[in-house]
Formats: sequence, structure tokens, C-alpha cells
Amino acid sequence: MTGLNMTKNILVPYDFTSFAEKAFEKAIEIAKKFDSKITLFSVIGGNTDTSGMNWTRAQEAHDEAENKTKEDLNKIKDLYNYENVDVSVKIIHNPSIIDGILSFTENNQIDLIVMGSHGRSGFKKLVLGSVALGVATKASIPVLIVKSL
Repeated sequence: MTGLNMTKNILVPYDFTSFAEKAFEKAIEIAKKFDSKITLFSVIGGNTDTSGMNWTRAQEAHDEAENKTKEDLNKIKDLYNYENVDVSVKIIHNPSIIDGILSFTENNQIDLIVMGSHGRSGFKKLVLGSVALGVATKASIPVLIVKSL
């Protein structure tokens, strides 16, 4: 099992919420201690509505979503340049956010996933589901879930 002292590659799934921001801040803290690299990561696919579009227009919509997300992730990354942490940006397409995170993790030598939790409990979690819970349950590597207080 990978310990924090063996943490060289950290994945931070980012959804542009305050919860993801807290997770990114925690990942930076860990990366500074262990000289780790961070991948700021987003999954596109399940949230891009292409119904009623022909294939070419649907592809353009996915490309537009990817370009906008990449631009936004790079803005977040640039806010932390002064931290001297190696941060890269990666976006993939997958209809399932959980599957996208897990497949990227398995294919890219990720040692730790640091992600935010919306803190849902009880009925809301049952109805809405939880990406953090899904990833934590299925991941083969450690997952640090950062709750916003």
C-alpha cells in the first residue's frame, strides 16, 4: 500500500466548487512536503448536452467544453504558481465522472487522489449519489476526501 511518503503523483479532480478548491489547497500542502506533482483534473462528457445535434456539431460542443474547462483549470493553476509545486492540467471525456477518475488513475501512475466532498449525508446522498464516495469505494489507491467546514 502506498504511504504518503511514497506520494509522487497526486490527482485532484476539480469541479470548480469551494470543495474542490479546499482539496487543491490540501494537495499543494502534501506536494510541498513530499515533492510531489499534482494533476488538476476534470472529466467532460456526462454534463455536455449534445442531444439533437449532428455528429459534427456534437464534437464541436465537446471541443468547446474542453477548451473552456482547460482555460478555467489553467487559471486555477496559475493562482498557485508561487507555491513552487509542479501542477499539470488534464481533461478527459467520459460519460461517468467516477469511471473517468478511476481509469485516469489506473493509467497514469497516480499515488493519491485528493478530492473535495460536498458533505451530503442521509437522504440527499442516497438520491444524488456521491462522486467522492464512489471514487473512495472503488479506487485501488488512497483517497483523501477533504470536507469544507
